[in-house]
Amino acid sequence: MAHVLSTSIRTSGQLGPTMRRLRKAKGLSQAELGRQIGLSQERISVIESHPERVTLDQLLTILMKLDAEFVVNAPGAGANTPSTDTEAW
Repeated sequence: MAHVLSTSIRTSGQLGPTMRRLRKAKGLSQAELGRQIGLSQERISVIESHPERVTLDQLLTILMKLDAEFVVNAPGAGANTPSTDTEAW
């Protein structure tokens, strides 16, 4: 059975630390992650420090590289649990 870790993100203040944790869990520096997805180390730093400034395209690109996914659930809707080996947000 695949391991799925789910983290609820409700504010931009929660997004930055979660992205940083995912990046570090993959053993990537900001510079290496940026190089792999075509962004500068400085841009990765800004995204982690001020995630309210990330574009949706950049967020999805970063999540794909970190083997994570963006999931939107309505509270109380009984959302399905992802069955892949990715991290669901």
